[in-house]
Formats: sequence, C-alpha cells, structure tokens
Amino acid sequence: QPAQALLASSVTSPLPPFNSEWFAQTMQNVTALGPKNPWTANLLSALGIMHFTNEEMQETFEGMVGKGGSIEKIRMFELLKTAYGFEPMPEEMGLFVTTFSLEEEVGELSWPELEAGLDEIRDILTGVAKNATEYTSTWDMRDDLVKHRRMGKDPMDKFKAPMTNNMQIGWHEEEVFNERFPKTSCAETKYADDMVKCRLDPF
Repeated sequence: QPAQALLASSVTSPLPPFNSEWFAQTMQNVTALGPKNPWTANLLSALGIMHFTNEEMQETFEGMVGKGGSIEKIRMFELLKTAYGFEPMPEEMGLFVTTFSLEEEVGELSWPELEAGLDEIRDILTGVAKNATEYTSTWDMRDDLVKHRRMGKDPMDKFKAPMTNNMQIGWHEEEVFNERFPKTSCAETKYADDMVKCRLDPF
C-alpha cells in the first residue's frame, strides 16, 4: 500500500518549473569537448570579432566610457577582453593595431570610428576565409587530383595551427640541419674489405 501510494503521488505530481540557470550550469562542461567543427574553428578568419556584433561591442564600449564617450587607444586590449570574455589572439590584435593605428598610443576613438574599423576588419577576415575554399566544383577537384596539381593556398594561409600531423612538418620556417651518420668499421672489417678488393679470400 505505501509503495503504491508513493507511485501514484509521483505520477500525478506536477513537474518542477524549468530552471534556465541550472540548465546552463549543467551544460557548460559540454564545451570542454571542443568545437563542433574543428576545421572552421581553426581558420585564420575565426577570430573573436567575427562572433560578436557591433551592438554587443557597443554595449561594452558604453559600459567602459559611457554613452557618447571616447576610449583611449591604449585601452583597446581591455575593451576586447571585456567584450569577448577572453584575451584576443595576437593575430587579431595585429589587425586592430594596423586598422586603428594603435602604435600611436596617444589618441582616442569614438564609437563611430570604432564601428567603421570593426566593419573593415570583418571584411578583411571574410576575404581570408575564402582561402579555405579550394573548390566549388567536384569536376575541378577530380581534374586536379588526376593531374596532381598543388593546392592554390598553403595550409598556413588557411589555418592558425596544423590540423594534421603532416602539416606539422615545415609549418614554421625553421632552419633544417641534415645530420650525417657515416659508416664506421673496425680495423678487422677494414682489413677484410681490403682483401676482398684485392680478390683474396679473407677466410
């Protein structure tokens, strides 16, 4: 009887309300498995600015300097880190340094100037992303495969890091040393070789 009553109450009792905060906490470790597509995540164009809109960047911008304010150039790294939630990659900072002339530490940027620069950087990265698409036709790919044509772009023009073990060889232009291992023989072997050369039986 008690077991049947407990079962009946569990069936008729309503489900607890959905807790989105608890669900997010329980699902956060799923990202530790890695990106859904490691090939697209490792593209040169897969930088932080491509995953954040101007509205999100503006929200962080106004949170730091206020609405209608200007941000100092030396605080650009702080702005990106705050907006992303992680430190931007050196490659991305290089783009920002070139676009906004951040080597000149003196100066400020308003939001319209920053917005125009962000759009310019996205246009550059969109062009870089096209390097990863070698073919748009299956027939062209088959033709190049049969004729052993090389790829139009090198792996370093597409990805941030080697995607396969083969790509690790020569990924960086390091100096190569060819170490030689000459044949070494003992005195007895050399004596026997000389006898053979003289057409004598060493045995």
